[in-house]
Amino acid sequence: MTAVDPTAWRGRLDRLASPTVTEAVVVQCGTDWLRPEQVAFRNEVDRAVLAAQLARGPALTVHRVVLQNLPVGRPTDIDPRAMDDAFDEWNHRLASSIALLRTRDHPVPRIHRLIIQGDQAGAPVPDMVEIREAGRWSSPQRAAQALGLFTGADSGNTTPMTSYDVGLDGPFGDADPSVHM
Repeated sequence: MTAVDPTAWRGRLDRLASPTVTEAVVVQCGTDWLRPEQVAFRNEVDRAVLAAQLARGPALTVHRVVLQNLPVGRPTDIDPRAMDDAFDEWNHRLASSIALLRTRDHPVPRIHRLIIQGDQAGAPVPDMVEIREAGRWSSPQRAAQALGLFTGADSGNTTPMTSYDVGLDGPFGDADPSVHM
């Protein structure tokens, strides 16, 4: 993961509430997001994005990019089982949020899962939050790089996340996704 500056991320995430912001791209493909010490900040990012989407509805388009799979060359200072568990839990929560937001007034969140090839050590783009405000991206080059992952020539390296990616039907047939939040 590129060094994430929580202050900069919070500033950009706070801007999502502004009516002049129409679009955002959030990339969280570094494996450091799965470290135990990052859980609180990762959850904070998730809550901020969901809150903005709930408040703004179709007036705000947010593209999120997360990992489809973990790279082969994982950090050696993290317990592999803990990393796998954190990865599974996070993906389950993101898919649950898609199910919860699927209403007439709230378009389904756009979560793109980046497929890491066997020879790749990590994502080809840095972690980022870029916003489009008054028709201009906060960093046009970085936004184009991130958006290119699912709209450009390399778009075959992503798959959309849907609520069907996880089993939301509990042991007693409880298909209410809120039990997973």
